[in-house]
Amino acid sequence: MKGGTIADRRVHPATVALRFLKDLPQTLIGLPALFALISDTGWSYVLLIALAAAIVLILVQWLSWRRFTYGVGAREIVIESGILSRNRRSIPFDRVQDVDIERGPLHRVFGLAKVRIETGGSAKDEGVLDSVTLAEADRIRVAVRAGKAGEALVDAASRPQEAEGQLVYAMSPGRVFASGFFNFSLVYLAGIFAALQTFEPLIPFDIKNPGRWIGLIDEDAVRGFTPRAWLAVLMVALLLGVVTGLVRTLASDWGFRLTSEGARLRLERGLSTRSEIVLPRNRIQLALIRSGPLRRVLGYAELFFQTLTAGKGGGGQHSVAPFATDEEVARVLGQGKRLQMPNRADMQRVSSRHVVRSAVRIAAAPLLAILAASFFRSEALFLLPLVPLLLASSFIRRRVHLYGLNGDTLFVRDGLWRQQLWILPIRNAQAVTLRRSILQRWLGLATLTVDTAGAPMLNAARIVDLDLARARALMADIAAGVSAARPQHDAAPGSVI
Repeated sequence: MKGGTIADRRVHPATVALRFLKDLPQTLIGLPALFALISDTGWSYVLLIALAAAIVLILVQWLSWRRFTYGVGAREIVIESGILSRNRRSIPFDRVQDVDIERGPLHRVFGLAKVRIETGGSAKDEGVLDSVTLAEADRIRVAVRAGKAGEALVDAASRPQEAEGQLVYAMSPGRVFASGFFNFSLVYLAGIFAALQTFEPLIPFDIKNPGRWIGLIDEDAVRGFTPRAWLAVLMVALLLGVVTGLVRTLASDWGFRLTSEGARLRLERGLSTRSEIVLPRNRIQLALIRSGPLRRVLGYAELFFQTLTAGKGGGGQHSVAPFATDEEVARVLGQGKRLQMPNRADMQRVSSRHVVRSAVRIAAAPLLAILAASFFRSEALFLLPLVPLLLASSFIRRRVHLYGLNGDTLFVRDGLWRQQLWILPIRNAQAVTLRRSILQRWLGLATLTVDTAGAPMLNAARIVDLDLARARALMADIAAGVSAARPQHDAAPGSVI
C-alpha cells in the first residue's frame, strides 16, 4: 500500500506443521464414526480417507500461511490475512498496551514463539503472530517500544541489551506445589462426561438416560453399598479434585517470576506453555487481593492487578502473586501507582440494616420451603436448625464487608467464604453507579458500584447496603476526586499519561 507500511514478512514455515498438530486432536472426535465405518468396510479404505483428509488439511494450512503476511513500520504494525478475501489490519504503536510472548510445547520443539499484541480493544486477539522465531519476537517487541517512545527503529541485534529486571516476587517449586493444594478443581468430571459423549456410539446404553444407568447396577450391589462405601467414593472424588488442582497449578505457575523493569513489570510463568507478559505500570487500574478461609489461617493470599488488557482468564485481571504472604503482597503492591494496603482505622462497616436485608434474602426462602414441605413430610422440620445458621451468616457478613476512602484511594472488602479486597485509585474510576432494589428502598439503603476500564462485569468493587445519604455523599466524594485528579487537559481515562 502506497504511503503505508508494507506487509512483506511471513511467520515461520513450521507454522503449517504446528497448526496441523494443534488441530489433530479435534479430528479425533470422529473416531466413533470411523469405528462404525470399519465394521462395514476395511481398514484400507479408512486409512485412505484419513490420508486424503490430512492432505486437504495441510493444504489449507499452507494456503493460510502463504496468505498471512505482516510488516513492522516506524509507527505501526500491519497484518494482512485471508485466503479468498483479504483483510488488512493496522495497529498503531500508541494503541499497543502489551506485547506478550508465549511458548507452548510445540513452539519449544520448533524453537518458535507466539507474539500477542494487546490493545485493550473488544477483540481479544487483535494482533497475533503465531509462530515466529525468538529473535523476530524480540525484534517486534523492541520495535513497538521504540515506536511508542518516539525512538528511531533499530535492529534488535544491534540494540544495547537491556539490563535484567529487579526480581519482585517468585515462586519456588515448593511454593508452587503448596499452592496447588488450595486450587481444588472438579474439572476432571467435565472431561469424563466429554469422553462419554465422544464415544457414545460405542457404549452399550444411552448415557443420557439415568434409568439405564441404574438398571445396569445389580440390586444386591446397591444394597451392599454401605455408608462406608459412599464415604470412600466421596474421598476418591475429593482426592481427584486435589490432584487435578495440583496438576493445573504446576502447569500454569511453574517458574513464576515477576520482575520490575522501569516503567513496566514482566511476568513469566508456565511449565509446558511458557508465557511472558509485560504490564505497563500506568495501565494498572486497581489491585484485588483474594483469599479463602484456609489461606487466611496460614497467612497467604492471591494478588491480582487489573489492567486494560485481557488477563489469563479474561476480563483484564492478571495474577501477579498467586500464593503470597502479607509482606510479599505489600511489596508487589508497591510496584503499582497509588496502591497500598488500607489501615484498619480507615475502614468502616455498611449500615446495620444490611443484616435485615441479608436475612430476608437468604433465610426467608429456605424457611418457607421447609414449612411447605412439612405439610407432606414432618421430617422436613428437622431442617429448621439451618435457618438460624443462615441468619448468623448475615451478622458475620456485615462484619467482613468494609469500605473506606483514604485520600485518593478507595478500599472495599467483601466475601464471607472467599474474601476479596479491592484497592482502587479513584482517578481510575470510569463510572460510579448507585442502585436500589425494592427491599433497599423500603430500608433506605443503596448499593454503590465503582467500575474501571477492563474490569470484569461481575467482579467490580461494590459496596452493598450503604445508608442512602452516605451512599450519595460517597458518590459525590469519588466524583470530586476523579475530577481533581483528571483535569480537562489530561488524557482520557485509562490512556497513557
